[in-house]
Amino acid sequence: MRIIKLFFICVCAGTLLLLTGCWDRREINDVAFVLASAIDKEGDNIRVSVLIPLPGNMGSSGGGGGSGGQKPFTIKTETGKTIREAVSKLQYRLPRHLFFGHRRVIIIGEQLAREEGVATIFDAVTRTPDSRLTAFIAIAEGKAQDILNSDTRLERFSAESMRELLQSETSIRISVKDVIGKMIAVGEDAFFPYIEKVKTRIKGQEADDLLIEGFALTKDGKMTGTLKGDAANGLRLLNHSFRKYDETFNDEGNYLTVAITQAETSIKPEMKNGELTFRIHTMVKASVNEDRNLERNYDDYKQRKRIEEIVAERVTDNIKQAIKSMQQSNSDAVGFGLHTYRAYPKIWTKKYRKDWERIFPEMKFEVTAKANLFRLGMSSENLGRKDR
Repeated sequence: MRIIKLFFICVCAGTLLLLTGCWDRREINDVAFVLASAIDKEGDNIRVSVLIPLPGNMGSSGGGGGSGGQKPFTIKTETGKTIREAVSKLQYRLPRHLFFGHRRVIIIGEQLAREEGVATIFDAVTRTPDSRLTAFIAIAEGKAQDILNSDTRLERFSAESMRELLQSETSIRISVKDVIGKMIAVGEDAFFPYIEKVKTRIKGQEADDLLIEGFALTKDGKMTGTLKGDAANGLRLLNHSFRKYDETFNDEGNYLTVAITQAETSIKPEMKNGELTFRIHTMVKASVNEDRNLERNYDDYKQRKRIEEIVAERVTDNIKQAIKSMQQSNSDAVGFGLHTYRAYPKIWTKKYRKDWERIFPEMKFEVTAKANLFRLGMSSENLGRKDR
C-alpha cells in the first residue's frame, strides 16, 4: 500500500514539473483595448488614430455620454513613415499596452486610399498576430480621423455606430478578410463601403451622424472612383451577398415605395464570333411599402403587372449604371474577369488576363431583369381610399 502511495506522489510531483507559469502574463489594468482605428495620409507620413474606451467614465445605463458628462473614450493619434512606426510611437506615449484583438472597425482616409492604396494597410494588419481579420473596413470621405471622432450620441462609441452601420442593410458587409480575398483573386477588384459624416443641426440636438454614401471602387489596391445612388444599388444587386433595400418610383405623378427583398443574379460570359460578352439576368422579389395612388386596384392583374414592369426596368437601369461606373473607374468590383476565368480558363489565360485592364472598360453587357410582386402590404383595400 505504501509503495502505491509513494508511486502516486512521485507521479503527481513529476506532473507538476511539466506545468509552466504565466511568464508572459499581462494584467487587464495594463491593457488599452483598441475598438477602432483610423488611418490617414498626412504629407509624406501616415497618421494612425485609435479609439480606446475609458471604463471609469462609462455611465451605468446605455446611451451616449459617460458619467459626469465626460466622454467614455479617448482618441490617441501619431504619425510615422509606416503604420507600424506610428503605432510604436503611439505606444511610447501610453502607460498601457495597445491591444488590437478587440478592434471592430478600420477606417481608411480617402487621400491615402487614392494615393498610396490599401495594400500597405493589409501588410501591417496581417503581420500583427492580435489583429482580427473579421474587423469591418471602410473608406471615409475626407479624413478617417474625423469619422473616428464623431459624436454620434446614440451609441457610447463611434466604433459601435460604425460597426452596426457597416453590418446593417444600408451596406454590404466587408471585412478585412473579404478584401484580402478579392485583392489576391484572379480577375476581381476590391470595393469598400464609403462612409461620410453629416451633421444633425436641430437646435439643442446637435450631433454627428454617420452615413453609408455608397461604395468606393479600387484598382490594384488604389481607389479609383465611387458608386452612389442607383449605381450603388446596382452593385448590391450584382453582389452575391444581397441585402434588401427600398426603391421609390414616380408612376405617372404618383409615388410608390417598394422594398426589394430578394435578388438572384446570374452572370454568364459568352463567346460570340470570337468576342467575349456578358449576359446578366436578375430576378427580384418586391413588396409594396407605400402607394400614394389611393385609387390603384391591386385586385387588377394589369395594375400589379405594371408595378412589376416598373421595378424590373429600374433594376435593369441600376445594374447598367453600376457597370458603367465600374468601367469608367476601371474597377472590376463584381469579378467579371473571374467569371470568365471559370467559364473559359484557357481563353482567359491566353487572351484576356494580361490585357484585362484595357479590355474591361470596353466590354459589352446584356442586362435583363424580372420582378415578382409577392407582397402587397395590406390585408384589405387601401384604408385611405374614399368610398364611392
